[in-house]
Amino acid sequence: MIKEKKEQILESAKGVLLKKGVFKTRVEDITNHLGIAKGSFYTYFKSKDKLLENIIDEVYNVREKELVLLFEQPLNYEEQLKSFIIKRFIISSENLQSHLILINLTRNLEHLTPILREKLLKIEFLNRKFLKEIIKNIPNTNYSKEELDIMIIFIMGGIKSYRLERLFYKNTDDYFISDIEEFKERIKAINLEKEIDLVVSGILKLLTGGN
Repeated sequence: MIKEKKEQILESAKGVLLKKGVFKTRVEDITNHLGIAKGSFYTYFKSKDKLLENIIDEVYNVREKELVLLFEQPLNYEEQLKSFIIKRFIISSENLQSHLILINLTRNLEHLTPILREKLLKIEFLNRKFLKEIIKNIPNTNYSKEELDIMIIFIMGGIKSYRLERLFYKNTDDYFISDIEEFKERIKAINLEKEIDLVVSGILKLLTGGN
């Protein structure tokens, strides 16, 4: 029952955070939306930041499971790389709100607590760890540890920018999409298979010197 109540508050809070904005939302906005007392909120979350920490942890856990499953499949390095990138685009509907909240958090890192920044970085380092394992399996690559780390930072930055540009950026003052339906329409308009094939081909050429 306690877990159910906590999940109810968490899921309801996501909608409020997206509607009002992560930094403009107050605890009382969430409790008013749910029709509960502030005390009920603080029973499960000591603060709004603690609630945000839970949301980041959710995204981390989902991503970790995706990547572990990816490496359990009998795929070659090119298929692994393609699946690695596709999973950054195909976001389940139940996890979509959390991803949109994270986008809003990452564009305001200077306003976050050290714990929130650290948790966001954990997701980045998780992605880098698995990308490194994929690259190690690519023939005609002979990088030192330091060189490989630099290449991974470069490639991850490119994937992140590509993902943000195609899915989340808006040509308005709001700058980022925060509406789920708008996101769904954006993903429908993308020829994902063709685009990611192009991206994968470019990354492989970069890593192998065109071989």
